[in-house]
Amino acid sequence: MSSEKLITFKTSDDVNFTSNVIPLFNVDGKTMTKVVQYWKKYSQEGVTEDQLKSFDQDFLKMSQSELVGALLAANFFDDTQLKEVIIQGFSDRIKGKSIEEICEVFGIVNDYTPEEEEEVRRENSWAFE
Repeated sequence: MSSEKLITFKTSDDVNFTSNVIPLFNVDGKTMTKVVQYWKKYSQEGVTEDQLKSFDQDFLKMSQSELVGALLAANFFDDTQLKEVIIQGFSDRIKGKSIEEICEVFGIVNDYTPEEEEEVRRENSWAFE
């Protein structure tokens, strides 16, 4: 038997992974499974940078809400590398898009009146150059 300690992650949907329980509030089993897959890939020996880049691209092929969940989990575990991969994925999704397209990607509803929007644009003209 291995001397490694097994830990159970108890997710918000009651999916258990082993025996010692660490509660993870707001992390569901599907998200935790994705995070563990990521960790396993990055802990494998002999994996090339190109293989990891390809893995990252496949890993990021999830919905916006799934990516947010994975980002929250990475933040909970203070996994800087995973956070950077996910944030880069978000960045790539909005790169070169107009403000309206970015709002659509993130599901942001513009609740400003046209007058309020014009005022914000005037006050922050530097951001629209």
